[in-house]
Amino acid sequence: MSKVVLPRKSNSDIGSSAFNATYPSEARASPLKLLKPTEPGNCTISSHEALRRTEERLRVLLERTHILPWEADFPTTQFTSVGAQAVSMLGYPIEDWYQPDFWPSHLHPDDRERATDEADRLSKTCDNYELEYRMIARDQREVWFHSLVTVIRENGQPKTVRGFSIDVTASRQTEAELRDLSGRLITAQEEERSRVARELHDGLNQRMALLSIELEQLGPQIEKPGAMRRQLIKLQDQVREISADIHRLSYKLHPSKLDHLGLAAAIQSLCKELTDSGKLKVDLQEKGLWSDIPKDVTLCVFRIAQEALRNCSRHSGAHSAQVFLEQARDTLRLSVSDNGCGFDPDSDQKKKGLGFISMKERLRLVNGDLQIYSQPLRGTRIEVRVPLKHKRLLKNDQVIEREIGATLSLA
Repeated sequence: MSKVVLPRKSNSDIGSSAFNATYPSEARASPLKLLKPTEPGNCTISSHEALRRTEERLRVLLERTHILPWEADFPTTQFTSVGAQAVSMLGYPIEDWYQPDFWPSHLHPDDRERATDEADRLSKTCDNYELEYRMIARDQREVWFHSLVTVIRENGQPKTVRGFSIDVTASRQTEAELRDLSGRLITAQEEERSRVARELHDGLNQRMALLSIELEQLGPQIEKPGAMRRQLIKLQDQVREISADIHRLSYKLHPSKLDHLGLAAAIQSLCKELTDSGKLKVDLQEKGLWSDIPKDVTLCVFRIAQEALRNCSRHSGAHSAQVFLEQARDTLRLSVSDNGCGFDPDSDQKKKGLGFISMKERLRLVNGDLQIYSQPLRGTRIEVRVPLKHKRLLKNDQVIEREIGATLSLA
């Protein structure tokens, strides 16, 4: 089937149609009254000149704000009008923009299918919509566009799409830098926790154990088992309690089982600790767990389980909780539910809570997903899914597939 190539408009037509599509008709109909600085009084400037000046101001405004006006046929997506800003934004000559399939063929490969499908669907169902995507510039730069689109219909069917595309690359880069900074902060926090945990376990805790042994050896040397012996036994008990507290603190900072025995053993220990404490009865079920889960995924899922169970114990008033841990071929799933008081997941207090923000941020770093199901007086269930393989964009802009964890080095 041959494609119909629409007639190209001249540069003057391009500018006028692009601006007239959105500029109020009243301004075009009424001449502008301008004051000449070289002549006294007012003089009426022709409507044509007023329109020309107005369009020039709008052109400058669009250039300075990096906004591209355009118009395209539907459903071919072939441009029929493009603002002159297109050249500076992507580097292609205006003539290239009028070629069939210019828009889809210059979309970023990762965005092409999604953007074209959404544009087609939304154009059929909406009169106005917004769409965000990346395009590849002539010099191979990635340029982010946020498009505000209006659909023109004939006999109820979309005929033309018209809009403004805003270059939001700078803000997107800032967001990416902030996300990268957030990820590095979490990594640094975990490294520091691991270091402090090792120092507590290998240094202070060992010294406390040695002190306890020496106190125990000192006991038989006291000839009179009077008040001094009772005081000595009391000191021994206090040393044991301090040593146990140090061990618990070290485990909370960074459980050694997570590094040596893996995710399943670490979560088993976490559930057992809570059950033995009497604060919360935790039932753990496991299915299909392997031993080669990447380190960053292991740490992420453990921290989320730790935070979820801490919320169950401290805030929900629950008496029991259920933890389900499953590893399929390419997905790791964690579910934590309780029979507590529940809450409204849409409330601002919960959305801004540091616990949930921390969970979401950790999952973002491993491309995971978090779903929270809760109702007041009906308990809470947290569902976590993490892909064990996904695509990442490296610094040289090449997209490759590799195991999660290859780019993070955790102590």
